[in-house]
Amino acid sequence: MSLRSLSATMQMFPSALPIILVFSCVHAAYSLAVNTSSVLSLSVNTALSTDITVNDPASTCDNLHTCRSLYSIIQTCLATIFACVWVAVHRNVPAPKIETVRRSNPIIKAARWLWSTILDQRQSVIVFTVTLLAPEWVLAWAVRQRLRARTIAKELEEARVEAMEDWKASHSELVNGTSAVAVEDRVGSTGVSGRGSSENLIEKRSSVVDNHSRPAPTEERGALTRAMSVAKLGQPLTNAHGFFAIMGGYHAYDKNGPLNPLSPDEVIKLVRSSKLVPPTRDELSNLSKGDVISKGVAILQTIAFVVQCIARLVKHLPLTNLEVMTLAYTVMTVAMYIAWWDKPLNISCAIRVPGLSSGDKATHEYNWDTIFYYIIGAQDDEADLRYLQRVPTFWAGKAGEEDVWNADIIALLAAMAFGAVHCIAWSYAFPSHTELLMWRVSSIAIAAVPAALLIGLALSRGIDDMGVLVLIGFSFVGAPVYICARTILLVLSFTTLKFKYLPYAVYQNVEWTEFIPHI
Repeated sequence: MSLRSLSATMQMFPSALPIILVFSCVHAAYSLAVNTSSVLSLSVNTALSTDITVNDPASTCDNLHTCRSLYSIIQTCLATIFACVWVAVHRNVPAPKIETVRRSNPIIKAARWLWSTILDQRQSVIVFTVTLLAPEWVLAWAVRQRLRARTIAKELEEARVEAMEDWKASHSELVNGTSAVAVEDRVGSTGVSGRGSSENLIEKRSSVVDNHSRPAPTEERGALTRAMSVAKLGQPLTNAHGFFAIMGGYHAYDKNGPLNPLSPDEVIKLVRSSKLVPPTRDELSNLSKGDVISKGVAILQTIAFVVQCIARLVKHLPLTNLEVMTLAYTVMTVAMYIAWWDKPLNISCAIRVPGLSSGDKATHEYNWDTIFYYIIGAQDDEADLRYLQRVPTFWAGKAGEEDVWNADIIALLAAMAFGAVHCIAWSYAFPSHTELLMWRVSSIAIAAVPAALLIGLALSRGIDDMGVLVLIGFSFVGAPVYICARTILLVLSFTTLKFKYLPYAVYQNVEWTEFIPHI
């Protein structure tokens, strides 16, 4: 990849800074891949024999039409991992930007913009890193948000309907056909309509005085009247609105600036009391940085990679360890896409809502209990949004106990499948016997640890005290073991990409015409 194309890529995807860090490894691999034909003629020198059947009788692969290079393998895997991990992750809304003194110097302005962009993507980088090490834990967070968003969406819709019925009861003239502008004038600041006789004007002004003497319908229901005047009040609220409330989409402000994010329960109360009209589904889609096309492209990239891997296995063509690891990530990615399909993507600015200060911001202290709550996905109870500048990175809106259990079970089952996929390379050729054993042990570990946690969850529900102790033991022992195993697999996926250790069949392309039925 040239510097010009790399620069163009950064302009198209300014948030893809972490993926640039791996291009040094790709460049080193490319310097080897350009001499593929000469290196592939070497004999395979492996520490162990492999069970993979090599279909090329000539033991070489130097045809550009039927072979692939190591660089193309790495490029495809990195593109798929990027689609799986970076694009699939939907972060929460970051903290509001505090306005400072504006600078006229273009260099200072550019530096501040760059620093602001980096801070804006800080949560994405954290989630990206955690997903690389423990994708099933992020999946559990996504499922918790999904279940909680569905509940909040129902409560928001009930609150909207209730507020609308109360509004109709207090604005019967609008329901009976009176102009929305006229009613808005009653609720607004002027309260005067420009049409009619002087007697009507005097009558309307007196009506405005009466309305101001009754602040409840004028001040509290003004938002609903304005929403009705633009055909916004009758649109139902969906799961996207539930996600938006969970991810910190509403932020309290006063005259001095931002205060704290609103909890979903506070948003529901504001909607029910007619003080807040949520944005429509189209407005949320406009705020979101993702749409069906962008998500569809990521899904197509993932599906294309999975189909290619399946076709290679059907034709007895081996995969590299990097491809096996990438294939395992696709298992988690599909589940993340489903869980976060309705969640707005990369919203950087919350909707401002008038609020009152709750005092100084608190600094949360982490202890062993907090770490345990994070492991099992119950960390939401540790956060009090009244004293925070933004919702926590892995916050799910204080999901109920049943939602937490269901999300953990789904994630652990997916984690077992994630570990099982790595066993595809059980009998592959490795540079050394030690690396082969490390791959096998790590593959077993990342499948066994979720199974042990699943047993601990079952015991904790059936037996109170003993089950909780077992779950705590599994969590504190299994978490570091799992992270070490994931790190080993991640490193081995790249270090085993050495030409002299790979079977020649790895470089053979799939002949797709063989899958087409012939007459």
